[in-house]
Amino acid sequence: MQWKTSVSKRSILKFPLVAALLIAGMKVNAANWLMLQGTEPDMVAPKGVKVPNKSTVPKVWGFIQANYKKDFGDVFVTPPDATPNDGLNKTPFSYLNPNLEDQSGFNVFRARLALRGMADGENLVNYFFMAEFGNNAVNNLAGHDVATYLTDASITLKHIPGAKVRVGMFKTPGSEEGLQAVFVSPYIEFTTMTKQQLLERQVSHVGAMQNPLGESITQYTSTSVDKPIAAFRDTGIQLFDTFKLQDEWTMSYAYMYGNGTGVSHSSSNKQATHYGYLAAEKSFGKGKGYYTETMKFYVWGQDGKRTLYSTVNDVTTEMEFDRKRYGVGMTYYHNGLRFEAEYMKAKGMIFAGPTDIDHDPGTENWQFQFATGNENEADGGYVNLQYEIIPKKFEVFGRYDYCDRLTNTTKNELQFRTTTLGASYRYRGPTRIDLNYIINEAEAPGFSKAQDVLDNMGNRIAVQITVAF
Repeated sequence: MQWKTSVSKRSILKFPLVAALLIAGMKVNAANWLMLQGTEPDMVAPKGVKVPNKSTVPKVWGFIQANYKKDFGDVFVTPPDATPNDGLNKTPFSYLNPNLEDQSGFNVFRARLALRGMADGENLVNYFFMAEFGNNAVNNLAGHDVATYLTDASITLKHIPGAKVRVGMFKTPGSEEGLQAVFVSPYIEFTTMTKQQLLERQVSHVGAMQNPLGESITQYTSTSVDKPIAAFRDTGIQLFDTFKLQDEWTMSYAYMYGNGTGVSHSSSNKQATHYGYLAAEKSFGKGKGYYTETMKFYVWGQDGKRTLYSTVNDVTTEMEFDRKRYGVGMTYYHNGLRFEAEYMKAKGMIFAGPTDIDHDPGTENWQFQFATGNENEADGGYVNLQYEIIPKKFEVFGRYDYCDRLTNTTKNELQFRTTTLGASYRYRGPTRIDLNYIINEAEAPGFSKAQDVLDNMGNRIAVQITVAF
């Protein structure tokens, strides 16, 4: 009975998303990230006149994002009925990423340097390389220093009409929020569903199975954090292209076969993952990149396996679990108005959040919990509205997002609701300053002790400067 009630609430919540997708069907599109990130343009306009792109000079570029954040939530203190060795921190919700140590402070969140171009005068071989030097989950996941990584290293071959081939490590085809260039959006934090279930934490070793709530749910806690967050990336091979349909409409597709190892130097395909993407886009004839005036409808899916190892009493067990992610959405940008909506679904291996395993009340050792059974599910989505009060200079925006985690259980389900309001001032191109005020809410409909933890969540304010070169 409880399960039916929960589904009913989610159905009501999702209706605005579904309605928005249908209503927006009258006119909508966004930047073609497959082509922008995977290829060099055939034509350029250095002086306003389009000419064939023949330059093989590498393009060096990059960006820096520095921010200040303050969280107004409470750090959850051990309840009176707990033992002294339970530790101090029961929830990471009031701590700032990536360190999960403080509630306010300045941070050079991203600092990326990239090199791209074409290797031949015929523009048949393109390349893209990028490294991360900032303080985020790529280099410093939950306070664990995991070094600086080359996040992108790929080559694109354009010899086959209708089937460009990209090989290496690069962004996987998927959610618009993950596929788009990270430095263009005025939102400083990802939506909850994306942050929890699409931004994959790569772990291999876990502790013994846990079943704390007495339900048929298998949960593991990682025993080491030594790999970067996947950052929407994988190593593999991708076939993709864009075709002109009629008038201003185009269709794009992508299929990628990846190792399922995220941002890493692993050459194993033991976690092989299939990625698929299909989009239809209408151009309104103005702008470029993130500011291309278009309307886009898209659908995507990811299906792979994840391998975990658990050692109990000196016996190591290898386990394999499904990890499936799906989504459908749309984007629209025209005359200073941007509207976006997306619905996402997760099945199989579900991220259940960080947990402090250090018994010392004064220190933290954050590890990750996963509900690994193939029966586990989560879903989420967002609606975003932006408007440029001063064209190409000053805009205001608001986004509502939700994430329902472990919807297949009664006591383990958590429901997150987040509203982000903000304003952005652009100096030139993507160089700008963004202000976000984030309103957080969460419920645990079947577990009162979990609700005690969630009640300590607070709102958050963030200011970020983006400098691109």
